[in-house]
Parts: sequence; structure tokens; C-alpha cells
Amino acid sequence: MVEVLTQYSKQGLHKMRQLEAVAAATTQLAQNEQWKPHQEPKPRYRLNDRLGLEVLDQIVARYEAGEPTTALAAEFGVAKSSLLRLLEVRGIAMRNQRLTSDQKQQILQLRKQGTAIRAIAARVGCSYGTTQAFLKVQSDPTSR
Repeated sequence: MVEVLTQYSKQGLHKMRQLEAVAAATTQLAQNEQWKPHQEPKPRYRLNDRLGLEVLDQIVARYEAGEPTTALAAEFGVAKSSLLRLLEVRGIAMRNQRLTSDQKQQILQLRKQGTAIRAIAARVGCSYGTTQAFLKVQSDPTSR
């Protein structure tokens, strides 16, 4: 039956492996052995494991020196949310960075030129959400 299944089914090989796993499990149970499913080791995604404590200390020091989380996250290849969680766990006080007047002028100028919001954010050095919120406030006269 297994041979027929592999010849006529697109998923025959997958089904055959599943049947072999079931057969192995029943054999182990028949021999009164503890059955353990085959599992691949899960990759570890914790920042401590991926980056190391020295790099994490460096990130914290650079954040405290004033570097934006967006730039740090991009440089070290981590999500901004992960970086913020790291800072929170370490007890670092979060700061709300406002756009400078130069950044605001640059955003407005780039938008008038037809530049996309994501490109503006990358060029100015702030997040997409910050850029979008600023442009929305600027375009809506009732929200000022």
C-alpha cells in the first residue's frame, strides 16, 4: 500500500514518512519503551544568545548616549520591538524623541517632491510611523 501511495500521490513521500514514524512508535510501544517524537532542535532567538552580553551592553550604552532605536535596530539586525523590550528589561528609561525643526522641514520638502513616506523616514532618520503621523497632522488643519 505504501508503494502505491508514493506513486499516485503528490504528497506520497511525506505520507510515507508519517507512516514510518507511526510504525516506529507502535514498535516502541509494543516493546514497552518510552515513545519520543522526533523533533529538530529549535533555533534560539533570544537576543542574549544571538548577540552576546558585550554587544547588548554596547547597544544600551549607545542608546543612553542618544542614538535612536531605529538606527540601532537596523545596524544590529534586530526588530525595533525586540530592542525596546531589551531596554525595558534592563531598566533603561525610555525617551520620546521629537522631530527637530530641521527634520520637519526636510520631511515637508521631500514630500512636496513626491518622495514616498518610507524613503523619507529612512533619509531623515526616524520611523515610518513618526513620518506618517507628522504628515497627517500637517495636512489636517483642524488637528493643529
